Amino acid sequence: MTTLRLTSLATISALALAAACGPNQEHVRADSAAAALSTEQTQLANQLKAQKDSLTRVVLQADDFIMKVDASMNKVKGLPHGKKGQTLDPLARQVENRQLVMERVNALVARAQATAAQLAKANKSNAALLQQISADSAMIADLNATIQRQTATIEGMSARIDSLKTAGEQLATTLANVETENAKAYVVVGREDDLVKKGVIVREGGANLLFAHPGRTLQIARTLPSDAFTTVDQRGLKEIPMPDSTHRYRIVSRQSLDNAEVRERDKNTFRGNLKIADASKFWAPSKYLVVVEQ
Repeated sequence: MTTLRLTSLATISALALAAACGPNQEHVRADSAAAALSTEQTQLANQLKAQKDSLTRVVLQADDFIMKVDASMNKVKGLPHGKKGQTLDPLARQVENRQLVMERVNALVARAQATAAQLAKANKSNAALLQQISADSAMIADLNATIQRQTATIEGMSARIDSLKTAGEQLATTLANVETENAKAYVVVGREDDLVKKGVIVREGGANLLFAHPGRTLQIARTLPSDAFTTVDQRGLKEIPMPDSTHRYRIVSRQSLDNAEVRERDKNTFRGNLKIADASKFWAPSKYLVVVEQ
């Protein structure tokens, strides 16, 4: 009986000692919470580092973009320098997308700041990590300030783009007006007496006999009445119709039949319409075409 009691007491003592030495539930929960907190801290720190690296790449890419745009635009002379400014359409299209880029960057900054705040809240007791968080936050603020400067630069470039676009449109309009004016030509076809009365042609030289005037020539007048002519566009005029296809006609002005096609030609007279194959050659001697019906 004594031996049984001693054995029971030894067993109870061993169990008590084991309970005292082993981890209780509070210790287990504390260790589990510490492990979870450490894991969360590591994940948040890695997430902040990745976001910071991504933001740095965005800023460097934006810097490179601005340098390329500005270098291209500096080749354009005559632009106002009060406001900074632009380029050719391809660059204009890139700048038009700046708002989308800025929205992405701002979103990335906000996420990085939120992660930094969350990590700081979870690690108030970790002085080294808090110091790193402070440095990262300062870097994010600097990057954000750089982005704001780049935004201002892009806005200045946009003003220069608009200025160059306006100047280009004005130049295109001016060139179109000049081309239209240069392409104008003036045509008159009529009987000799009618054209003389209108002051389009004059008779010069020759003997003044009763029924004939041998040696007399017809010349285009030095001062031409604009209202006697029909204005045409050289670029689209391929054929000049004659009033009567059975009559003969002669060009009195400086144009040559060699630069036209007619149905029937006899030296410097012709029948049929004037077909112009090469407008530049035909109109080169003069913009005024005077055709006299024989």
